[in-house]
Amino acid sequence: MEARIGELLAAGAATEQRLLKQERKAEKRLRDALAALAADESRLRRAQERLEQSRENVAAAEAALRGSQELRAAGPNPNQD
Repeated sequence: MEARIGELLAAGAATEQRLLKQERKAEKRLRDALAALAADESRLRRAQERLEQSRENVAAAEAALRGSQELRAAGPNPNQD
């Protein structure tokens, strides 16, 4: 009977160790995934900033083009010597 109890205790301890090992692996995977997420979010923010800067540059270039086209459409300035 005592041998059976010892076997059950040993089996329970082995199971507990296996579960703890699995938990540690899962925690490491979570830490790695969180680190990757943080890095990806950082890259995404930088890309969004570049995108917004590009949009602003395009808007400024379009405004300059429209201004030039309006001046050309108005023709030469009759008051100009």
